[in-house]
Amino acid sequence: MGIRSGQSNLTEDIVRSRLMYLVLALSLFGCSGGSSSSSGGGGTPPPTPAAVAGKWEVVATSTANPGAAWPNTLIEANLSQTDTSVSAGTAATGLAAFYSNGSTNWGVEIPSENVCGGTGETISATVSGQTFSFTFTETGPSGTYTVTGTATVNANGQLMTGTYTSAATCGFPNDSGNITGTLIGSVAGNYLVTFADESTASVTVSEDANHNITINGTYQAQAFTLSGEAIGGAVTVSGDIPAFGQDTYYGAYLTSQLVSFFPQVNNLATKQGDFLFINSEGSIALVQKQ
Repeated sequence: MGIRSGQSNLTEDIVRSRLMYLVLALSLFGCSGGSSSSSGGGGTPPPTPAAVAGKWEVVATSTANPGAAWPNTLIEANLSQTDTSVSAGTAATGLAAFYSNGSTNWGVEIPSENVCGGTGETISATVSGQTFSFTFTETGPSGTYTVTGTATVNANGQLMTGTYTSAATCGFPNDSGNITGTLIGSVAGNYLVTFADESTASVTVSEDANHNITINGTYQAQAFTLSGEAIGGAVTVSGDIPAFGQDTYYGAYLTSQLVSFFPQVNNLATKQGDFLFINSEGSIALVQKQ
C-alpha cells in the first residue's frame, strides 16, 4: 500500500509538472505567435517616392515620326506633389514645338491652341520610388489627345529620362519617342540681351516663390520693366521696351540638351543657363546669363 501510495504521489507530481510545462509552452507560443503575426502583417514597405515637385522642362523627341515638320516638343510644367500623386493644371502647363537641322537651321513654334483646337494641357502622374508614370492630356473641340509614358528620375531628383506613346487623334498620327526632363531652379540673376539686330540690353531678372517674373532693364539709356510668369523653363513676360513698343515675349531656358539643338543664336554661341526669347512677330533674342 505504501508503495502504491508513493507511486500515486509521483504520478500526480508528473501530471502537475506536465500541465505546468504545457501552460508555459502555450504562453511562450502565444507571445512568439503574436510577435510573428505583427511582423509578417506589415510586409515590405513601399518605396519612398522621388520628390519631383517644381519647375520642369521636358524635351519630347519623336522616334516614330522623325521626319515631321516639328518632331520635337518642349513641355513646360510646374509640378505639384502630394505623396505619390503628381499634377499640373492648365495654368501650370505649356508647350512649344521645334525643329533643328544644324547650328543655324532651326525653328520654334508657340501654338495658339493645342492639337485638338483647345487652349490648355494638363498632366497627371504617380511616382513609385524613382519611376514617374504620367498622362499628358490636351482637350479641344476636335477631341482629346492623350500621351502616356514612364520615366526614371535620377538619384538627386534633377533629371528624368523615359519614353512616351500616343494614339492617333485630332488629325495627328500615332506617335512615340523619348523624353528628357530637367528640373529648373530659380532664373533670377543678371543677363545680357542680344536682339536680332545685334543691339543689346542689360537686364536683371527676379523670380518670387510663386514663379512670378519681373525683368528690369536698360535699352538705349532708357529703363524698362517686363512682368509675367515662369512655367517650367518657359518665361512669358509683357511690357514696353523702348524702340520696340508694347509686346509679349516668350523665353525658353536652354538646358544642355537644348544647347545641342540651338548651338547658335544671333551669331552668338549658346550655353546652359541662357534663354532663347521670341516676340509676337517671331523676332529672336539671345538672353545670356552673366
